[in-house]
Amino acid sequence: MPLTVLDLRCEQQTDPLGVDSPIPRLSWRLESRERGQRQSAYQILVASSKSRLDADRGDLWDSGRVASTDQLLVAYAGRKLASGQTAFWKVRAWDRNGIAGPWSKPALWEMGRLGDWGAARWIRDSRTAPADLYADDPLPLFSKTFALPKNVKLARLCVTGLGYFEARIGPIRVSDAVLEPGWTNYEKRVFYRTFDVTKKLKRGENELSILVGNGWWNPLPLLMFGGAAMLPKTLPIGRPRCIAHLEIELSDGTRQTVVTDESWNVRDSTIRFQNNYLGEWHDYRELGKSYLRPVALATEPVGALIAEPQPPIRVREKLKPVSVTERAPGVWIFDLGVNGAGRIRELVVTDSKPGQKIVLRYGELLHKDGSLNPMTGVCGQIKGGSKERHGAAKGSERPEIPAVQQDVYLCSGYPEEIFAPKFGFRGFRYVEVRGATGRPDLSAEHLSSGVESAGEFSCSEPLLNEIQTVCRRTFLSNLFSVQSDCPHREKFGYGGDIVATRDAFLMNFDMAALYAKIATDYADSARTDGSLPDTAPFVGLQYCGVGWPMALPLLLDELQRYHGDVRTTELNYDAVARWLSSVEAKYGAGLVTDGLTDHEARVQTPPE
Repeated sequence: MPLTVLDLRCEQQTDPLGVDSPIPRLSWRLESRERGQRQSAYQILVASSKSRLDADRGDLWDSGRVASTDQLLVAYAGRKLASGQTAFWKVRAWDRNGIAGPWSKPALWEMGRLGDWGAARWIRDSRTAPADLYADDPLPLFSKTFALPKNVKLARLCVTGLGYFEARIGPIRVSDAVLEPGWTNYEKRVFYRTFDVTKKLKRGENELSILVGNGWWNPLPLLMFGGAAMLPKTLPIGRPRCIAHLEIELSDGTRQTVVTDESWNVRDSTIRFQNNYLGEWHDYRELGKSYLRPVALATEPVGALIAEPQPPIRVREKLKPVSVTERAPGVWIFDLGVNGAGRIRELVVTDSKPGQKIVLRYGELLHKDGSLNPMTGVCGQIKGGSKERHGAAKGSERPEIPAVQQDVYLCSGYPEEIFAPKFGFRGFRYVEVRGATGRPDLSAEHLSSGVESAGEFSCSEPLLNEIQTVCRRTFLSNLFSVQSDCPHREKFGYGGDIVATRDAFLMNFDMAALYAKIATDYADSARTDGSLPDTAPFVGLQYCGVGWPMALPLLLDELQRYHGDVRTTELNYDAVARWLSSVEAKYGAGLVTDGLTDHEARVQTPPE
């Protein structure tokens, strides 16, 4: 039987739009019904059009017959590719007996902006932050209307926002990805996405709008862990901003470009407050009431715009409650059946009055009387103290102490209202709803980085199967463009958790792209003395010891071993070498004598 080539990927992605590497890497999978088969040679054809590829004309690159067993991350070696250019490609392989198999099905990749954003500029609202950082500070909704004189043949939107963005053309979202872009050290790099919006545009008037959330770019001064982590002092921060480049090819071959600049407008959204830990406050009385005003250019420097190299965060499971209980008049407990990370999909309330306050609180446990126990998800163990200590003005209603996970909705007074958070995620099984008139209806969704399953396990013992199911759910609940230790009170990308679990993650999921991104996060977080912190991106925590930054060299080694990824090691080698030199300088005898040890042990364990 011939050796069949399938599952073609460029830079670990299937048919990606927006590849920024000038030398993309190509991979494929082999299939044969004959045991012990292997590839002895391959040939890659890359063409500038589908018709040329179909005619076996590799005008961009014809590798010829290459005697090699390589099929992972083979570097493109053809003609230089331009910004936005599409490359069509296919592969065939020779088996161990030197017999050529058929050509694979065609695949493609499309180049990104390659640093060329033309006239596009970062834009922001001209407002400054309120003196009380916990006061209402509406998220900005940027927009631009434009007319298209012809039908649309092809359109690509490159866009990002800090800290999160949601882009729409008219009322339609451009993607089902959420919590974009992935978290990075924004001083070093900011990710953007490229979307095919051909079918979303129409002849005549169109509107492009971008809602921008705070995310990790505009955090509040929470004194997490008694002040060990104070995010505005360690993260690059600023006011919400966005940048976009929309390139349109019309049916007559002419082109039109729409970019973010000073011609855009901005208005307040109904989201009056948003924080990754303290949730969102929506005021639906403000629907349609905010007015358009000019934008300002965002001049504070940020890192280079890089095409997002990792899988986006998406909905992976939709949930309906397994039980609903009214614990007290107007206090409802919804049990989703399993613990996981995500958010409310919809909360439906009826017969509300204007300004009626609906409060949703999240938790993993119930008290013995059946009421919600939200304490395991309290932000950074902020369970006591004063609001003023965390930067709130006297009399401010935020933050609540303890700093529990919650969302708040102020009703418009319509007969039926549907609420849903836009930005952020929680760790929870139970949701408490207070303030609704009558029984509300609620659904939820689990989210995670969209890593594909790479391995499965099952056996005849139900308990072991359930342990495997729980482990996979836990792994996914901690993948939100970083690998965290928990999706509620911390959300940080801790190296120690990666050190302990990397093989389990790699055996369960395709972690190639996400782990390469995380390795780069660590290199970007290196301190001036060469040391590496406990978390990447760096949030101020650097006391756990060498076991945590060891995530970087271990990930580089695992990416080579599992996925043949040498380039990520080459790009980050200097950071590893500087870190090892700093460790050697500190521990001349070769023995580590300090660090976190077992921080939950009842009896103190020795660091050695």
